[in-house]
Amino acid sequence: MHTKERDTCCPTPRSSRRKSNVVECEYCGLYGMCQVAGLEAPVPALIDEIVGRREPVAIGQNVITAGTPFGEIYAVKSGSFKTYLTLANGEQQIIDFYFPGELMGLEGLSRGTYPHMVEALEASSVCRLDFAKVNLLGERLGEFQQQLINALSKRTRQDQWVPLLMGAQNAEQRTATFLLSLSARFAEHDLPSVRFKLPMSRHDIANYLGLAVETVSRMFQRFQTMELLEVHGRHVELRDIDALRVIAGLNSIDAT
Repeated sequence: MHTKERDTCCPTPRSSRRKSNVVECEYCGLYGMCQVAGLEAPVPALIDEIVGRREPVAIGQNVITAGTPFGEIYAVKSGSFKTYLTLANGEQQIIDFYFPGELMGLEGLSRGTYPHMVEALEASSVCRLDFAKVNLLGERLGEFQQQLINALSKRTRQDQWVPLLMGAQNAEQRTATFLLSLSARFAEHDLPSVRFKLPMSRHDIANYLGLAVETVSRMFQRFQTMELLEVHGRHVELRDIDALRVIAGLNSIDAT
């Protein structure tokens, strides 16, 4: 039995009918901070002093380099990114992926330096908040700090998928959990969450999940045979979210 496009785990808002993967400002992780910085203030030019908006990033370009001093937070406006470490043998270990509306670089806030590389998976754009200039907010600084706390709280919701992925006992569970996590994260920012394009390669998915590339491809084919999803290259349609939740072991867990 196929699910409707709206699900308790991965709600599909009205934007599931949209084709674009450009997030609207109100669904961006920086929105609250931009408001404080002047987005809706009597002097909106203040935001231009603090936030660089819609800056283009080419495919393969690094926006953050591991080990560099923390100074900015980036919000994905369009496109997607991967964050990774370079191992001693020169291989990459992918830590996470970032999609429109999500914030990058928050780890550097407490560390003082950025711990990971962040690379564009496709032609993308970002909004960049310069922490060195937040003192320009004056009496609004306290409100800004509250919005920053809110942003960190939302990031915690994103990170809740990590232990679910790492706790998955087999390839079926990991693949199902991965797909559900993408759907939930897209829905969080009012992006298409039932039919979407995977911006990362099968190799990157396998690296992230700790599986062989062949295993990931086999899982996708198995789920398609079971009519749980439809796959055309990198384009995926989730056709039975309830069944995917059962496979992932999330049928009795609120993973919203």
